[in-house]
Parts: sequence; C-alpha cells; structure tokens
Amino acid sequence: MKKYIIKAVIVIAVFFMSMTVISRVMNKGNTDMTVEMSKASYPVITMQYQGIEINTLHGYADVMEINYMREAITPLMEGRRVSCKISCYGREIEGIRYEVRSLDGERLVEDTAIPEFSEENDEIMVNFGLKDLIDSGREYMLVMILTTSSGDEIRYYTRVLYGDNYYAAEKLDYVLDFSERTFDKERAKELTKYLESNSEGDNTTLGKVTIHSSFQQVTWGSLSVKKLAEPRITVRELASQTASILLDYMVYEGSGKNTIYYQVEEFYRIRYTSDRMYLLDYERTMNQVFDDSGKVFGNKKIYLGITGDEVPLTESSGGGVAAFVTGRRLYSYNIADNKLAYLFGFTDRDNQDERDSYDKHDIQILNVDEGGNVTFMVYGYMNRGRHEGKVGISVYYYDGAVNTIEEMLYVPSSKSPELLMAEVKELSYINKGGTLYLLLDNVLYGISSASRSCDVIVKDLKEGCYQVSDSNQMVVWQKENELYEGTELILMNLNTGVQSHIKAENGEAIAPIGFIGDDLIYGAARKDDIVPDETGNLVFPMYSVRIENETEGILKEYHQEGIYVTSGSVNGNQINLKRVTRTEAGTYESVSDDQIINAETQTESSNYLETVAVDLYETVTQIALKEDINTDSMKHLTPREVLFEGGRNIVIAASQERGDRYYVYGKNGVEGIFMNEGNAVRLASDVSGVVVDDTGSYIWMKGNRSLKNQIMAIQGMAAEENQGSLAVCLDTILEYEGISRNTQYLLDRGEGVLQILKDNLEQSRVLDLTGVSLDSVLYYVNQDIPVLVMTEEGEAVLLIGFNEMNTVIMNPATGTVYKMGMNDSKDWFEKNGNRFITYVRMEQ
Repeated sequence: MKKYIIKAVIVIAVFFMSMTVISRVMNKGNTDMTVEMSKASYPVITMQYQGIEINTLHGYADVMEINYMREAITPLMEGRRVSCKISCYGREIEGIRYEVRSLDGERLVEDTAIPEFSEENDEIMVNFGLKDLIDSGREYMLVMILTTSSGDEIRYYTRVLYGDNYYAAEKLDYVLDFSERTFDKERAKELTKYLESNSEGDNTTLGKVTIHSSFQQVTWGSLSVKKLAEPRITVRELASQTASILLDYMVYEGSGKNTIYYQVEEFYRIRYTSDRMYLLDYERTMNQVFDDSGKVFGNKKIYLGITGDEVPLTESSGGGVAAFVTGRRLYSYNIADNKLAYLFGFTDRDNQDERDSYDKHDIQILNVDEGGNVTFMVYGYMNRGRHEGKVGISVYYYDGAVNTIEEMLYVPSSKSPELLMAEVKELSYINKGGTLYLLLDNVLYGISSASRSCDVIVKDLKEGCYQVSDSNQMVVWQKENELYEGTELILMNLNTGVQSHIKAENGEAIAPIGFIGDDLIYGAARKDDIVPDETGNLVFPMYSVRIENETEGILKEYHQEGIYVTSGSVNGNQINLKRVTRTEAGTYESVSDDQIINAETQTESSNYLETVAVDLYETVTQIALKEDINTDSMKHLTPREVLFEGGRNIVIAASQERGDRYYVYGKNGVEGIFMNEGNAVRLASDVSGVVVDDTGSYIWMKGNRSLKNQIMAIQGMAAEENQGSLAVCLDTILEYEGISRNTQYLLDRGEGVLQILKDNLEQSRVLDLTGVSLDSVLYYVNQDIPVLVMTEEGEAVLLIGFNEMNTVIMNPATGTVYKMGMNDSKDWFEKNGNRFITYVRMEQ
C-alpha cells in the first residue's frame, strides 16, 4: 500500500512539474512571437542650394511612378551643378549613381555613376554636374540611387529645374527671414506690410495662423516659444515669379518637467519682383506633442493642448473605449479598465530623428469595440518597420486582452505617398466580416483579410457617377457608368455587403447627388430635357430630387414646377441646390439657389472633442470622457507586434482604363483628384495650388502671371456670309496653331466645339473650363494661348490679352480687336456662365 502511495505522489509531482515547465516554455514562446517595431535604417539625402540646406529626401525601397513624385523641386546651380549631403545613419554605402528622366518617366536623359566618394562623420558630401542634355526652364526628375553593403538599392526623388531667372536664393532668404522675425515682436514689425490682417483671420487660436491673422497671432500671441532646431525646408513649387515653400520645425516653451513641445509647419507662397517681394499666402499650423506621461489627464478630460490639425476620435458602441490620433500617433483609452495604450506611431521616446518624424503617412481608425480591440490602418510612406521605405496600406488589429497588434493585410503601391493618402481618404471602410473596401484609381475593391483575396466591386467609376457617404459605409454608383445616362443606381451598404437597385422611370435618367448621413440624395431628369449646351456638354436638368433610405424607401422629394436642379452639395444638415429654368428657345438659364434642411439630429457621443478658451494658450483641444480618470491607477501600455510566417501582401493590379485625371497640389500636398479639368482648376484657385495631369505636365498654376500680355499674332476677323462667330473663333485658333480647317462645315454637320478642337489640336490637351473664373483663365492668355468664350446666345469671342485694367477681345461680330474693362468683362462672362474653352501645348 505504501509503495502505491509513493508512486502516486511521484506521478502527481511529475505532472505539476511538467505543467510548470510547459507553461514556462509556452509563455516564453509567446514572448518570442512578438517584437518591437524595428528602427529606421535608411540614409537621408539633403539637397543644398548656395549654402542653404533644402529638400530632405527619404529613401524608397521600390521603383516609384515618377510622374507622381512631386514632393519637392530643387533648383540647379550654375553649370547645372547639384550638391547634396547623405546622412548615412550607420548604413554602409558602396555605390552612388543618379538618373535624370522626363517628368513622365518615359525618357531617360542621363544615367551616371559617381566613381569616387568618401564618408566622414557618418556623412557623404556629393557634388556633380548634369550633362548638357536638359533644357533651361523645363523640369526633370532626378533619381539618386544608393547601393548599400547588403546589395539593396534605395531610391530618392526630386524634381530639378535649371535657369537663371528663378531667384531661388532670394525667395529662400525671404522665407527664412520672415520665419525668424516672428520670434521677435520688435523685428517682426517689418512684416506688417506683407500681412493682410482682416476678418477672415481667426485670432482666437494659435493652432492655425494665416496671412489674414493679426500681428499678435503671427508673433505667437503671448507664448514665449523657442526653436528647438533650424527648420527643414521643402521647395514645393518654383516658377519665374512665384514659389511655394514649406518650413517644418519644432518649438518649445517652459523648462524642465514643464517643457511643452510643438510641431510647427509654415507654408509660404511668394512672388518675386525686381522692386520687392510679395507674400501671396501664408499659413502656420501648430500642434502640441502629446506626452502621455505628463499632466494631461484629469476632470474627465484628456488634454491635447494647441492643435492646428483635425483630431480623429472614434469610440466603441457603448462609449467604453475611445481611440484618437494626435501627431500621427494612435492611442486608445479603455475607460472601465483605466488603461491608456499607445497603439502605433513611427515616433516615440527612442525614435525621434528626421526619418521617424517624416509625415507622409496617416492613420485611420476603422473600428473600436467594447472589448478594447481596435482595427486601424496606416497608409502612405512607411518610415520604419517591416515595410520601411515602401508606400502602401497596412491594416492592423490591436487585441486589448493580450496587448498586441497584428498586421492583417498590406497593400503595396508604386505611387507617391501624397497621392495614395488622397485616394484612401475618399473611401476606406472595413466591415464586421473583415472585408476592407478601398476606392483606388476609380475602382472599388473589396479585400478580404481572412482569405487575403481581392475582388473588384465596380471599375472605371467616373466623376459625378458615384458618391460616398461621410461614414464611408454607403456608396452609390450608376450602373451604366456614364454621366447623365443612368437608368439604374446601385446603392451598396459596405457593412452588410447588400446592394439595392434604384431604377428610373421610362423615359427618365437618374444621377446621384450625395448623401446626408447615410441617406442617399439623387435626382431624376426626363431624357427629352437633357440637351447639350454650346460646348457640347450635356445639361442634366433634374425635375425631382429625392432623399432615399436603404430600408425605408423615399423619405423626402423636392419638386417645383418649371424649375430644374442641375447640381447639389451637402453642408452639414443642409442640401444646397443649383437651379435653372428653361427658356422658350429650349436653353437653360440660372435662377436662385434653394436649400433642403434635414431636421434629424445626430446621435450624441459619450466621449467627444471640445475646444476651450485659455488665456495664455488661447484655444486648446481636449477629449471629454464619460467618466473621471484615476491618474494614480492608470496603466500605460505599449503593445508589441505579433510575428507571423509568410507575407500578408495583397497586390492590386493598376486600372488600365481610368481616363484623364487631374491632380491639384497645394499646401497640404494632393488637395484633390478630378476627371473634370474645370473642377480641378477651381479647387487649385481656392487653395493657391497647381494642376498637373497624369504625365506630370502643368495644366494650370496660381499666380505666376505677368501684369500684361497680348497675343499680337491674332488680329480682328469678321464673320462672313453663312459663317457664325463660333466658326470664326475656331478657325482663328487653328490657324494660330498652323492648321487650316473649315469649322463651319464641321459645326453644320453636328460636331461639337470640344470635339473639333480635340481632333485638330493633336499635340495639345483641350480644356473645358466652363464655370472657372476670368482671373483663372488669364493664365492661358499669359502663356500666349487664346481662350474661346461662348455666350448663351451661341455667339463667341476670343480672349487674347489683358493688363491690370482691361481684357483684350477679338469679336467676329465687329471684326475688331478691342479692350474691355476688367470688371465689365467679368460681369459679361459671368452672366453667360463663364463658358471658357482653351488648351495647353504638351511637351514633346
């Protein structure tokens, strides 16, 4: 009996010892299966121009699409010289070469290796001259290629421009001097002559200061801030007169444990003349660096301080967990467990150099649940980690129970970070089944995180043929995918994957206008009422506008006898409608706008953002929580990333049939992507930017215009018998470009103006700029390109010159060239709908 008892004790002891060992091994294995994000390892290249460091270039692991790489432009020095500094950061460089390419990337101008270079203090200075193969005044792409000791090739991109009339040094000196003076109120008095302080400026916040702000705001209010280091300079655009320059630096105030840091960006758009410098636009944003170890919690608040950028905040359905992004760092706060987790960010206490803080990426919160789990997306340039130097979209899942993050999928891209960021912001949504929906290159994709598969939901979407709700949960498109020809709309709930079909009545067409909340707004037009205007574009007069819910059907209908709606826009809970009425001649003329008000109120959040006025800091942002915070027991978590075997990449094939697209670049990078050139120019005018096409060619630029210009080669031409003024204008344009045509014959047989010009100006891009302002189209006249102006009566004139007071008109009705006052011209053109058609010559 005793023997059996001893054996039983031994068995039990062995069992518990085994369990202990197994437990330790398993726990050790779990620890080994997680890792911290690897540090940045790529070198950085800083261009230099006449002793000034500009354009910090970050390395790319892949070959990028050159026509989209527009972050910076570097002026070449005398003799087409290039000077740059390579900061190695401990990486061994074995080879350096460079390529010079055309802006569309198709033509290789030069491919040269730098035979000798030496490293000193972890830096390599490189100086070389480009061959005499580039034209003065034309932009090219310079690609610097570093080969590391491991055999990797890392690429760096900047546009370059050669010429002696860009006054880059003077423009840079002005910007640096302006910025420096803002820190000294006495020296800053000189700046008042450049400011345009008025009611447009918001003088209640230091988060965003503009050219319209007061002198007090521009000089940092009552804050005593100091620069932590000299600013990084990025030359965004450079032309003969104008330049757009961005400064990026950090400031601080206070001392010791009470020191507060701020990230600052200053945008300048300036014009150089021989007499003086003009400040055309100025904007400074200031964002407090969130320090979760500081005094930022208490009284049901998370204090974010001064913010110039929007703070994304998403809460779980019951409000028990709130996730927010500040300074491109993602946090979540579990209210019940009193846990603050720093989920993601390329910068942290141990990673704060210029590579970590590079801001060409963004973070979007996709979902937060009551268990503290967060699904989020990082997209753009990957500063460090497993995708360092790549551009793409990475979706992560944070598991609140075990405090880990795991990558669910990764979508690589060869476009610029700025362009990818702009596309992702248009539509990105993940549903409960783990399917991610993205709208890229006018294609709606559904990407399964479980099967790592990608489905095309609908392709070749055209501008105006689809709409996305603010929540990104609902999307609608025309089945025919042709503007103003839709007989069926497809409404899709991305959360459920369910598609609803809305069909037009016989003899009618329907088109989406937008969403108010998640309710669809669309309009119906009779096909007999859809007629082309003088330019050949269709007018889509909607006799009825409807608001329809996915499950409840039509909620509201707008209809007024004899009044038609041509377009609509949503602002908050108000729908603004552009309206016309039909004349006896069958054309349409504008009448006053109207509005539809949505009386429904939005559901209040348990946790929300609020702004508070504070004497010294003026306006600060904080998160108001549903419950108080116990700072003594608060747990601060930093999750580790789960390792996994294999890759989770999902490659999306580029769309081959996306049509012409126009890209608006401004102070915030890519401000918009359009298929309609007029919409692109209007936005670029509003944001003081530029418009380029898919080849990287300029379509329009703000402000780089002479005080006067006239196309002297175009003389007065009178309409002959059986010839209209429109035909005279078209003949004159074609003759000016060396082409002889009888356009009256083409018009008589039904060809439209746009088609005639496109068929004959084969080396140019024809632009329909209907609705664009007179001031904007003078850009083309300044380039010695005439602008066709059409009236509602079907007549036409040519705009061929301007000065500060007048425009110059060639009018076939009189056969003369004459001046018209600028204000009179503006009024006349506006009354006729600003119907402008012109073109740009494409570089060969």
